[in-house]
Amino acid sequence: MKALKQIFCMSVISVLGQVHCTVVTPQCSSGGYEISILGWMLQGHIYKTMEANFPLDCLFACREDDRCQSFNWVISRHLCEFNNRTKEARSEDFVSDPDRFYFRRYKNRVPLGSIPELPAETCKEIKASEEQAVSGKYWLYTIKENIPVLAHCDMETFDIDECSATSPACDVNANCTNTRGSYLCTCKTGFSGDGKTCKVSDCLNYQNLTNGNRKVSHGSSPLLCDNSLPHGWYRFQGNAGTKMPTSCVAPNKCSTHATGWLNGAHPSVEEGKVTKKVCFNWESNCCRWSIDIEVINCGDFFLYHFRGTPPEHPCHLRYCGTD
Repeated sequence: MKALKQIFCMSVISVLGQVHCTVVTPQCSSGGYEISILGWMLQGHIYKTMEANFPLDCLFACREDDRCQSFNWVISRHLCEFNNRTKEARSEDFVSDPDRFYFRRYKNRVPLGSIPELPAETCKEIKASEEQAVSGKYWLYTIKENIPVLAHCDMETFDIDECSATSPACDVNANCTNTRGSYLCTCKTGFSGDGKTCKVSDCLNYQNLTNGNRKVSHGSSPLLCDNSLPHGWYRFQGNAGTKMPTSCVAPNKCSTHATGWLNGAHPSVEEGKVTKKVCFNWESNCCRWSIDIEVINCGDFFLYHFRGTPPEHPCHLRYCGTD
């Protein structure tokens, strides 16, 4: 069997040229050369395959792909299996297989975690793969699930600083505290949630306006008025639309005479609670009457704090909805 392996090894050498081949042990050092190991493979990290006549074709293809860290050659099938890891990075996945040999790329190999196309799982994995790796920023895919994110790795403690990552681990309305091996997200004052999703506290309690007669496309019947609408936070949903219109609405719509619209753009999430003017259109005057309300952008929807209608002319006025 050993003689057969030696014969196969010599054939590999003749095909791959100046490549070192070993049949002794998978744990031997490469000494800075590309190395093939007969009877072993790296499993679980194959990202593509390619049929080929010779292992040399695999080598050339590997050198043209930044993701390629190593490959397995399937002897019986003449198949290249390209890996995005080396056995050094994932030694637990380096297993015996008599129908394969493993080949680690050395020449111009892209270091693990150095590009977004080749993100690492942990800082420890980078250190195992790249023995000379120093503390700094690397691409990882574990901060945001399967999304490459650039973050600082401490190569002494193997800690990731999620709080300084290019895509923060916490919500924009949360404070992030880096801890060894993890991090903490705490919603800022005035916000509630788990730290990874924070909403303005007022976004948690509201009533729904769902009747389709509030829609800007609805006529004036039945004639209704919001002077008796209880004070509080409201969300437009369903047939009523999703928000208030931000341009003048024709009168005799929304089941009322004077139609209410938001005079100005809706706020962003970061602006929090803001005061806006609602205008009511009547007698060719888009802002015949007005009243100040509070508006919040809750991320997926808007909330409006209504306090009835303008006291100088309470009816018939109504807050309109649109999509």
